[in-house]
Amino acid sequence: MCCWFLIGTARWNLPPKPPPAIEPCPARFLFIVVLVVSLMLALLVSIYPLSPAHSVYRPELLCLVVVYWVLNGPHQLGVGVAWCVGLIQDVVEDGVWGGHALALALVAYIGLMSYRRLRTYSMTQQAFWIFVFVGIHQLFVNWIQGLNGYAAPARYLVISAAVSAACWPLLVLVLREVQRRYRIF
Repeated sequence: MCCWFLIGTARWNLPPKPPPAIEPCPARFLFIVVLVVSLMLALLVSIYPLSPAHSVYRPELLCLVVVYWVLNGPHQLGVGVAWCVGLIQDVVEDGVWGGHALALALVAYIGLMSYRRLRTYSMTQQAFWIFVFVGIHQLFVNWIQGLNGYAAPARYLVISAAVSAACWPLLVLVLREVQRRYRIF
């Protein structure tokens, strides 16, 4: 009984511990900077003016960048961020508000639910799934814009999805090099 009493009092005689130092997390900040820069560059490419004959072949680069960051950083980029990026794209492109937001949120949700499986696939299998993701994105955007009176022909949707799938390996190489250079993950 005496020992328990001494142990209890010894605990109270210790000097108080200093509060832990709060260190800034430069890796997190660097990731956010790289994420914002890559999304802004993709947004700039998506609004770059092209002739109507060439605009059919424009890849959905913003959708590709969102899918890349969902697959490689699923805990940092989620459905909410994809929704906000889609709203920004709707505002910048002067489209129906919510069209790109809904489509990007759906694509991000599907990517988050299957990112472990998709990361194990080869590049050609990933390109096929990117074709499906961009196709889903195009269908939802076209459906919502169709409610407003604009509908693109189906071949334009397929061509854009195919060009986006063909651009996927190049985008992966570039963004992986950025990740490696800045040691993000």
